[in-house]
Amino acid sequence: RFIVGQGALAACNGILSFIFLSIIGAPFPALLAVIAFLFSLIPLVGTITGSVIIVGTAMIPGIGSSWLTVLAAGIYYLIYMQIEAYVLSPNIMNRAVAVPGAVVVVAALAGGSLLGILGALIAIPVAASVIMIIKQVVIPRQNEL
Repeated sequence: RFIVGQGALAACNGILSFIFLSIIGAPFPALLAVIAFLFSLIPLVGTITGSVIIVGTAMIPGIGSSWLTVLAAGIYYLIYMQIEAYVLSPNIMNRAVAVPGAVVVVAALAGGSLLGILGALIAIPVAASVIMIIKQVVIPRQNEL
């Protein structure tokens, strides 16, 4: 279920990236949206990495993008990353994994800080497992006593 939630976040990023990049006239909006989608499948660092690649691609001279386009793309991704981290990700992961939004944010940050990309990938499923064990094992045993 975690993978479905992460896929939903990635699809949201890909679709919104395509729409925005098409509006501002960025080069290769479909290709850049696919890059945004693929990198967004990686929790925490994927959106940042994809954004850097997309803005970097827009900065390449000779492909028809102006500095205004680069600036608009950079600002868009800064705003999008904040909305994804604090609004979209907790809400989608809460529905997909049944983990409260605050736990999603704390687990992802802790996992990423402790183990890097691997920690970020496994943090939310581990948090969901701990919550399930507490609900299914610990609380029923306490009620028996």
